[in-house]
Amino acid sequence: MMAALAFALPSCESFEETNTNPNGVNKNNITPMYLASVTMVRSSLTADLWQRMINLGTDTFAQYFSNDKYSSNQCVPDDSYAVSYWNESWSWIANLNEAIGLCDTPEEENIKQICRIWRVWVYSRLTDFFGDVPYSQACDPDYTEPRYDSQKDIYYDMLLELAEASAAIDTSMPNNVGAADLLLAGDWAKWKALANTLRLRLALRLTEVDPAKAKLEAEAAAAAQGGFLTDDLTIEKGISVYTSNVGWNLFYPYAHYWSSRLTLSSSMEKILTNLGGVAVEMKDYYQPQYVPEYADPRALIYFNVTSEGTKAAVVTHTETDENGNTIEVVDTDYRGRWQGVKPGYSAAVAAQPDNLNTNHARIGAFFISDDPTPPVTEAPELTKDRAQILVYGNESYFLLAEAALRGYSVGGTAEAYYEQGIRKSMASYGTLINSDDVESYLQSDMKNLMGTSVAFNSADGSDLAGTRNSKLMKIITQKYIAGFPENSFEAWNDYRRLGMPALDPFEMPQPGYVMEPKAMDYKGSLRRYIYPAIEQTLNATSYAQAAAAMGGDNTTSRMWWDARTTVVE
Repeated sequence: MMAALAFALPSCESFEETNTNPNGVNKNNITPMYLASVTMVRSSLTADLWQRMINLGTDTFAQYFSNDKYSSNQCVPDDSYAVSYWNESWSWIANLNEAIGLCDTPEEENIKQICRIWRVWVYSRLTDFFGDVPYSQACDPDYTEPRYDSQKDIYYDMLLELAEASAAIDTSMPNNVGAADLLLAGDWAKWKALANTLRLRLALRLTEVDPAKAKLEAEAAAAAQGGFLTDDLTIEKGISVYTSNVGWNLFYPYAHYWSSRLTLSSSMEKILTNLGGVAVEMKDYYQPQYVPEYADPRALIYFNVTSEGTKAAVVTHTETDENGNTIEVVDTDYRGRWQGVKPGYSAAVAAQPDNLNTNHARIGAFFISDDPTPPVTEAPELTKDRAQILVYGNESYFLLAEAALRGYSVGGTAEAYYEQGIRKSMASYGTLINSDDVESYLQSDMKNLMGTSVAFNSADGSDLAGTRNSKLMKIITQKYIAGFPENSFEAWNDYRRLGMPALDPFEMPQPGYVMEPKAMDYKGSLRRYIYPAIEQTLNATSYAQAAAAMGGDNTTSRMWWDARTTVVE
């Protein structure tokens, strides 16, 4: 198993030697499911890669959080991060290819199909980070410098792979993998549902560039046997699980904590404030002028009000009173606040007290502790055995809501799917959210600070575009909220595709990394990750062709599917 995991060279240049190695991967020394399982775990990202590509990447680009001190906060990708992710991705793809090749009996047919499905998971993220990438010639010993396929060709083939794999899974076959399948424990029906869900997700990615293909694939996914995932797909990230499988560096809380809890962004603050018109229950230590009177019921679960436990500061200075005594005067008390930080500050500006992450609302104890009630005077105790959500069960409903809104035949109405998605998300927090509040929330026409309300039929303008309170804006805003905190990658994809939900522009992007500094939507945000610099040496010709085809290897070059030319005002 460990030998298989050693495949970590850029674009898999050295697989010929491996393929002729008598001690290499073969049916005598490894079974396909064990090779696939470890690959699936690692490709869901170790804590190290999660921090690099998600916390310091998509979490920031989608503004789920506002990080400080790191270059990606100013729209500058880090090449060392890109190298790590790029190299690891080829090792995962190579391992899945090996597992697929090892499946040569009827009893292993379903294993082959689930490996095909998960290979699409890996490739879809890789291409959506970088754009054109090696695909048809990747991890093939006959090609030491594989060409980069166009993203269009990659998407068309990924959709075909998902359709074929889903159809080929035989749910009547015995479960012959069980606990060896660390994702779905050999539940073939759920693997079908996952394939269909990913197919619908990828189909909707094409709405702005290839609407006919988007409709065709979305409707086919809805008609396919097996339905969609409606429960969260999770993977255990507990330290006890990983020390026995793939190492210590994966336990869950550090994906959202590290040296300090991740911080509310100004965009997320505006999106959640007033949304749904539900009154906030004020606590004794809250400063009411810094805590919204009305907010989405998930708002203060997602991010805790500042306190001693979140390291919020009290800024003071000394003065001399009329009796000559030295007294301490409070300048600013940052405790008891629920506020976010604007995106894209430089490290120096981010370190100022008014921008410091510890003086702003930070990720809730619900996500990092066994006790969802945040302590006031001390930091919550970290939980090391929490599962990571790979696909939210509510996502299917929002995907179907968008498809129905576009007029696709997907078996229901946009409004019904939309409300199902919201209810599914709210239910995730159990008794922390009152069921009566959910019903009033769904009927509320109170707009958040971005101009969007909840009630589906209290929309402005056309259904699909035009205003910040269109029906499509409502769907994508709720999908954005419901995918917190694990789904920032899809949130970033939606923002690139649609400019939704509305987000604040980056304050201080480095020159050349966005089209127009401080502009809204695609003009003021990072559109892709730059290829690892090492590709310019190891795969120079193919790299140069790919860079030219995309209009340059820079963060302003847009995905093939990122084709919109309008900005939602």
